[in-house]
Amino acid sequence: MDFFNEFNRFYATSQTSPFPHRLNARHQAIIANNAAALSGKKVLDIASHDGRWTFAALAAGAAYVKGIEPRQDLIDSAVTTFNHYDVTKSRYDFVCGDVFDKLQGESFDVVLCLGFYYHTARHAELLDRIERSGAQFVVIDTEVTPAAEEVLPQGQQDPRLIFKNPYGIQLIREPVDDQQMACDDSLTRNGHTLVGRPSRAAIQFMAEHFGYASSQYDWTAHFLAHPEHADSMHDYHEGWRETFYLRKP
Repeated sequence: MDFFNEFNRFYATSQTSPFPHRLNARHQAIIANNAAALSGKKVLDIASHDGRWTFAALAAGAAYVKGIEPRQDLIDSAVTTFNHYDVTKSRYDFVCGDVFDKLQGESFDVVLCLGFYYHTARHAELLDRIERSGAQFVVIDTEVTPAAEEVLPQGQQDPRLIFKNPYGIQLIREPVDDQQMACDDSLTRNGHTLVGRPSRAAIQFMAEHFGYASSQYDWTAHFLAHPEHADSMHDYHEGWRETFYLRKP
């Protein structure tokens, strides 16, 4: 579970949580756990940041990875790192822009949506675009609302009259000048944009709507086996971040 120790430039190419335990544990959940699903596949990396997950997917055997990232400086950093590690240029591409503008008419086998699903308010639209790309396997790693808020309604009959709705999305106003937050988009006003933090149930509900079966990485078991990871992963350890696997039957 030490993938990034071998490629430690990624510990210095971003301001966003470049901690060894955190990156290596996430690699286990996102990449190593899904190596068979990535091998030989065409992959889309949404909000590819400094290229860390594009790189890891290629190392796991992906045939080609396209990264879409709105910040050009992070793309420049990714390309520099890829050149340093002699990654074959024909195996990857990075495109600068908004995923909703750039994800048009191209097909992919696998989609990685890591650290982005809670930085948009267009969750269903994004999953629609992903499904239309033909993706058979999707990894969504995202902050989620507290599980205590997901109280299933009892004896509810009318699907349009919902009390204690577990399928919630918390609206949040985020600054767009912080690399760790949302990027400037069409919703931006006065240096902030609107994003939504979905519940686990909301993600599962949307996944089912678009024809995906969903499951989750067992972070509870992970921290029992690796308690040393908890200090740099309080969001996962405290249960307000999850890693979802979406598969077409």
